[in-house]
Amino acid sequence: MVLAGDNVNANGPLETTVQDLSFSGGGHILVRPTTLTTEPNKKHPVAIWGPGGGTPPRDYLQLLTRMASHGFVLVGIRESTGDAVLMSAAIDWLEAQDADENSPMYGRLILDRVGVFGHSMGGLSSEAAAQTDKRVSTALLDNSGSFEHNALVNLKIPVGIIYGETGQEAPNAEGDFNNAGNKGPVWLGKMKGGGHGSGPWDGAGANVAWMRWHLGGENSRKDAFLKDGGDYNNTGVWQTQSKNWNEWKNWNE
Repeated sequence: MVLAGDNVNANGPLETTVQDLSFSGGGHILVRPTTLTTEPNKKHPVAIWGPGGGTPPRDYLQLLTRMASHGFVLVGIRESTGDAVLMSAAIDWLEAQDADENSPMYGRLILDRVGVFGHSMGGLSSEAAAQTDKRVSTALLDNSGSFEHNALVNLKIPVGIIYGETGQEAPNAEGDFNNAGNKGPVWLGKMKGGGHGSGPWDGAGANVAWMRWHLGGENSRKDAFLKDGGDYNNTGVWQTQSKNWNEWKNWNE
């Protein structure tokens, strides 16, 4: 596992590269460490980003570059339409790169546990991918939530939801969390004073910490979200709730 640095509130030590991608009609971007590991027993964790409606993925490079500088390989899809099509196509593309001897990513990606995350409509695409793509092992919604509040009912993977106190997404985020049918582990974080853009920007550190925990296996970060006094548990701007975590174990526990 390649994870670099420790401070999720700043860029990590790895230089990063951004590349335009042409699969499935193009418009996507790849954001990754410039130099990928060559160590035989180490690979990079992978996540797929969904932008908000009408917003290109490059508008989120502050977050995506930070994650890549920590060791992640990310694809930002060109648009989020609320379904899983492009996110699953992005995972397919990464699988092809991992299998291609001529690709710099050959044999260097972890693809049996993939994270999906996104802003606004990108959160809806993340929920859809989590429902339909078995390669997805965690989802994080930034300022998002389903309109019918039922997207998490059949999920067993861990899901995080960040939303702004004054954001238009607040009722949907709360509705998704509060659905009594949810059986999987869910964490809900309200950012006091935050609006509809709070998650990808002011909440960037929480995004990185979440993926380092669930994809990178850094189980010490669990306390940041679930323990009293944790960085993202009723501390500072965060007002949080969580449920269904007692029986859950991470992939490396």
